[in-house]
Amino acid sequence: MTLPVTAHDASGPDPAPHHTPQPLTPHAHCTAHADGTLTLTVPQPATAPPWYAVLLQRRGGHQATDTVHLPLTDPNAGHSTATLTTAALRLTEGRWDVYVARATAPGAPRTRLRPGVGDLRTLADEARAATRGRHTQGAVCIPYTTTYGNLSLRTWLRWPHAEATAVHLADADGTLDGLLLGACLTDDARLEAHALHSTTPPVTGPVRHRGPHFTATVPLADLAHQSPRTGEPTEWELWLRPGAATPSVRVARILDDVPDKRTVYRYPPLTLPDGTTTGFAYTGEGDLSVSVHHPPAP
Repeated sequence: MTLPVTAHDASGPDPAPHHTPQPLTPHAHCTAHADGTLTLTVPQPATAPPWYAVLLQRRGGHQATDTVHLPLTDPNAGHSTATLTTAALRLTEGRWDVYVARATAPGAPRTRLRPGVGDLRTLADEARAATRGRHTQGAVCIPYTTTYGNLSLRTWLRWPHAEATAVHLADADGTLDGLLLGACLTDDARLEAHALHSTTPPVTGPVRHRGPHFTATVPLADLAHQSPRTGEPTEWELWLRPGAATPSVRVARILDDVPDKRTVYRYPPLTLPDGTTTGFAYTGEGDLSVSVHHPPAP
């Protein structure tokens, strides 16, 4: 499986564009393993000095405090490897740009890495793996290709986590299937929809569950009725409250190999009798929301 390409990075443009790949442009092959680790394999041409370390720099962070150094192994058969272990995968949530350096000293010159071949098959269904206990306590790391063709990592760090596995539209309601990790569902669990940037009270929907798996009713018609008719669409964030005494958990989809859900998971809207359209959509952070668009006033 090749690395997915995103058309837009939500946190800003790639800071180091390269328009014409050169023969010795450094690149890394990415392999996601079943134990949760990620291996970066960097070719080491004999005609150039070796690379000694992979550097991960969080986009928008400080170079001194938001940089992770991963040592490269001694060159063997023309390549070296760096491994992100389960512990190292617990990176601050965001986007991490990937570099290589020929020296390990702080401030040493570094060069942006480009992606090589990506084997991310073990990430394709992390939700199923999580049910077997192979989930790293809310830490998710997905390699991807930036707009300018460079290698970056999209990371999440969420625990508890409510994973959206499927959504359905029917009549005036929607249905959400999901998986709750890090907390237990009770008989008084409920779905909560909160209007973004609004004082509108939350709208709730019932939840059925079997173990960590749940199915929630999303009252789309009620959301449309509660949305102010300001001429602008209203966005409703979806949260799962596992029990009356348990804090709500944001519903998101992060347990797969897709770094930006907006361009991959697209759902047709539901049109209500008054012409209002509503439906599910993912944000740039992978969170699931409902968007409501009222028709223009006559």
